[in-house]
Amino acid sequence: MNLRFAYSRVTGRGVGLGNELIPWARAFVASTVLGARLLPPAFGLNARRYWRHFGTPRHDWISQRLLAQALPTVNFDERAFLDYGGDQLSSAISAHAEAHGLMERSAYLWTTSGMWGGYRHLAEAREFVRATLYQSRFAPGNLFRIRSRLDPEKVTVAMHMRLGDFQPAVEPADYRGRFNISLPQSWYQGIAEGIRRYLGDRVQFLIVSDGSPSQIEAIARPLNAVTTYDLPDGDCSDLLALAGADLLVCSVSSYSAWAAFLSDSPYLWFGPNLNSHDEGVYSIWGHEAEQKRPGGATSRAIASYLDAGARWQSRGIPISCDGQVSRAVLDELVSRASKRTPAGDLVCHGVVPISPDESAPIQQGRS
Repeated sequence: MNLRFAYSRVTGRGVGLGNELIPWARAFVASTVLGARLLPPAFGLNARRYWRHFGTPRHDWISQRLLAQALPTVNFDERAFLDYGGDQLSSAISAHAEAHGLMERSAYLWTTSGMWGGYRHLAEAREFVRATLYQSRFAPGNLFRIRSRLDPEKVTVAMHMRLGDFQPAVEPADYRGRFNISLPQSWYQGIAEGIRRYLGDRVQFLIVSDGSPSQIEAIARPLNAVTTYDLPDGDCSDLLALAGADLLVCSVSSYSAWAAFLSDSPYLWFGPNLNSHDEGVYSIWGHEAEQKRPGGATSRAIASYLDAGARWQSRGIPISCDGQVSRAVLDELVSRASKRTPAGDLVCHGVVPISPDESAPIQQGRS
């Protein structure tokens, strides 16, 4: 009998969705590598009531504590990840399992916790997280309502504004390397105004925020922006809506970082929050000791940057306090806007021009 289980251990009453998703995604990779049953986090005690979103038992924390008492526990922490590879998560888990004989054992509880490792080491779990969010209880209905408010022929710039539980910094230098801090509203406004001047009525704005309706409307009304504050239980749908935008304006939070990670679009990051390097580049976590070592992901990225030179391209774009967006970002939005019309989309009954190179007509087969 296979009594292998993998789960992310919730400490205390749990944390926000962005934080909970990181160890949950890590546990998914482990469950796949080890052939173990994946257990969702114990959301029963979480004040945000995520058990309602993911259909987990209300008293799951009790059963998981009993399971921990009944089975031997194998903990996988950051030290284990680094000791057994420190790059691809599945390879590190596999090497750790081999060293501890886990593939020969039929009963144990594999656990992990914490936000260590960031998003790069979760690349193999990206689609699992996306699927989990889409399958959550309230996401489909809320996404339908959000979509109905957006014009499908306009590009969407989504802005995530953390206002409620985050406090702003006083000076720009105070933002350096800090998470969970509110960004100046003038920064968002500067970005939006610059984009609207350049694109006119080809752009629309979506604002996702935990602020009060009055706070949000003060920013949304001048932009005629779509908002989601009236949609209940929007934790998962808001994250997916942010990830689905043509351009994402991030807050300094794990929630925004998840949206950027799940997205394939460019995203803007508050420049004063970033760490600068002597090589002439910025990073979010490059100041950490693990990233400074020669084998660290950021150190390797810097080396790749120096090797690429002028060919280097970045998806994350730093924006200074004045909210001025570069011409390259604006031109990218213009390009996306030009492709928005369903009339030019073949699978939406649209048409495309025949290439001049096609000198001969397509021959029809004989019946």
